[in-house]
Amino acid sequence: MVMRCLVPIFLLALMAGEGACETPVPATAIGAGSPLVVDSQSDPKDLINVRVDIGALRQIGDAIEAELTWTLRLGMLIDARAAHPGVTIPDASASVDRERIVCRPEGALSYLVESRIIAPDGTLVARQGFDADVERKKAEEMERRLARLTSGAAGYGSDPRSLVCWAVARKCEGKDFIWPPPPNQTLLEHSERAEKMRADYNSTFVPRCRLSDRR
Repeated sequence: MVMRCLVPIFLLALMAGEGACETPVPATAIGAGSPLVVDSQSDPKDLINVRVDIGALRQIGDAIEAELTWTLRLGMLIDARAAHPGVTIPDASASVDRERIVCRPEGALSYLVESRIIAPDGTLVARQGFDADVERKKAEEMERRLARLTSGAAGYGSDPRSLVCWAVARKCEGKDFIWPPPPNQTLLEHSERAEKMRADYNSTFVPRCRLSDRR
């Protein structure tokens, strides 16, 4: 799959879909401190595509801090304008979220620490910061509530938070980053075999090192 590696994060809204690199991303580039952006979807124009800066990933406690960028279209643009009354948000603006993601055996836990809206020309339109401790507690409580309604954590897949965990896990193994991950072949049944298959698949997303130890 073509990996799109774009230039610095503030130009993302201007350059979405430009500058592809067709080779896998080397492990040494992950979390190396230089912007290196990849698409979560094979088509960068997909409405649910998220651009993830895997070059700027960093370790914060037991979490990986990452920047996730969406182009605001259709309902997302309407919601953003409604959430920021009195602020002019141009068409094709980008929403940039700084999240902390804990890559656990049962699935990722993520919470927001900062949200920005960037205009197509790179201008900062709006910014909101969040208390990381408060947001983590909210995420943990929400997860507990969902667990009471479902069979447990959703596990890993091809979503952008899984992408972050996958990238760091590859760095820990010294392997190139390629996305999307292999398909999950876990059996759709309640059995010990299915549980083992699910656990084995999830384990491939869990880093075996701290990102800060592998520069």
